[in-house]
Amino acid sequence: MAAVAIAQPAAQPEDKQVCEFRYTEITLNALSGPASRKVGEEELAWAQQQAERKARGEPCALPEDTAAAFREATALNAAFEAGTRLGLSPQTTGERLTCAAVWNRWHYAVESTPSEEFQRVLRPELSSANAADREAFWRKQAGKASKRGDDRAEAEEKADDLYAAYVNGEERGADRLMEWLAICR
Repeated sequence: MAAVAIAQPAAQPEDKQVCEFRYTEITLNALSGPASRKVGEEELAWAQQQAERKARGEPCALPEDTAAAFREATALNAAFEAGTRLGLSPQTTGERLTCAAVWNRWHYAVESTPSEEFQRVLRPELSSANAADREAFWRKQAGKASKRGDDRAEAEEKADDLYAAYVNGEERGADRLMEWLAICR
C-alpha cells in the first residue's frame, strides 16, 4: 500500500434518501429472514407512520432525535464503502501498526457515542466488536516488530491525527478515517 490513494469524497445523502433507506431497512428486517436483526417496537411504529405518510402522498420524515445520528452513520457507511473500492491493503509493519491503532481509535469512537441509532445503523464491519477484533488482528499481523518504539509511535501519531480530523469535523476527516478502516478491513 506504499502510497495511499485518495477515494472520492462520500456524497452526503439527502434526508429523503436517508429516510427511505431507514424505512426499507426496518421493513425488511421486520420480515425476520435469516440475516435480519431484531426490530424494536419504536422502529415498527415509526415505519408504520411512514407508510401512512406515503399513502397520503407526504414525504418520509426522520425522527428529530435520531436524524443526525442516522445521517452521520449513513455517510460513514458510504465513505467506508468508497474506501473498500480502493483495493489497497497494508504491506509494511508500520502500515499494519497504523491499522491496529486506527481500529483502536474507531472502537473508542463507537463505544463513546451515546446514540444507539448511530451504532445500529453502522455497517457490521464498523461495529465496536469488529473494531476490537480488527485491532487485535493487525497487532498480531505486525508481530514482534510491533514492539519497536519508533514504528509504533509513528503509527499511533498517524491514528491520532486521523481520529482528531474526524472528531473535529475537518474537511474529509471522516472520509480519510473511513478510507483507512476500509484498507485495514
